[in-house]
Amino acid sequence: MAASVVVSVSIVLLLVPLLGGHPDGPGFWMSVLCPMVIGGPASLWQFHQKDVILRQRDELARMHVELEDMHGELRRLHEDLRFKARRDALTGGLNREALFSTLGQLGPAHRGPAALLVADADHFKRINDAFGHLVGDDALRRIASCIAEATMAADVWGRIGGEEFVIFLQPADGTRARAVADAMRQTVADVDLVVDGCRVPISVSIGVASIVDSFDPVDAFRRADEYLYQAKAGGRDRIVFDGQELDPLAA
Repeated sequence: MAASVVVSVSIVLLLVPLLGGHPDGPGFWMSVLCPMVIGGPASLWQFHQKDVILRQRDELARMHVELEDMHGELRRLHEDLRFKARRDALTGGLNREALFSTLGQLGPAHRGPAALLVADADHFKRINDAFGHLVGDDALRRIASCIAEATMAADVWGRIGGEEFVIFLQPADGTRARAVADAMRQTVADVDLVVDGCRVPISVSIGVASIVDSFDPVDAFRRADEYLYQAKAGGRDRIVFDGQELDPLAA
């Protein structure tokens, strides 16, 4: 404001003499008072606008942070939904669609020894009939836990329906495939599931198809499924590896 007064007075002192007047009296005081009268409200308005702009800037910054947080939450929810959409709700393994989709994607690029296992709970209908479906669900969860315990992070497994599971071991030579299959069979047989003082008998039969190098998911599944039926026909709680029944003690 002081600068405005100085400028106003300077203009009066310079221009009035040039116009033939005298820079004194009311004219002089008007040159002093006008900037003060006008400058005060103008300065207040300017400070107010500056404060409004600062507050709006802060509000925009806050909204930007909130928007970023919302985007992060949406991404997390999307990933969570995507994960759940691929999982079997009961066992936590991949569901049928996700499992076969994953195997189909692995097939063209896969090289090296591997194995595909098809495992099926023995006499599962008897468990449901004798103990109820809730106990049957618990038995499936126990089987899934045994599969998860026996496999590694690179392996792929899931439930393809009912009481049937598919496990793809990679990499896996014959020794590892046999060891994993028998570990699954043995840990399932050792599951201690007791209902009303009665132990629920749980076991699985497993068909194993070895893969030497390239991987054809359809062919491997067909072979493993065929070996599974051989294991069932042989008495259950058994493993058939490439058409040959394994002695559990030698696996």
